[in-house]
Amino acid sequence: MNISQNLGLNIRIRRKELRISQEELARRCNIDRSYMGQIERGTANPSLAVIDAIANSLVVTASELLREYHSITAKPPRRKLK
Repeated sequence: MNISQNLGLNIRIRRKELRISQEELARRCNIDRSYMGQIERGTANPSLAVIDAIANSLVVTASELLREYHSITAKPPRRKLK
């Protein structure tokens, strides 16, 4: 899962927790519903301003929407060869 897919999944999960339609969330963020769908599917790369608007509309921080990506992709340090 890449960062865009992870972001989209986190947005979808939070939106459903709040029982907000995709259309309503897009309206609150002042973006097109089809663009919101692309964001949720992980096929669009929204700007920081759009991520911030989505986070504010979902009553979370932008870092919360992105939080799982770092832990999933973090690689352990490389061992030194002897």
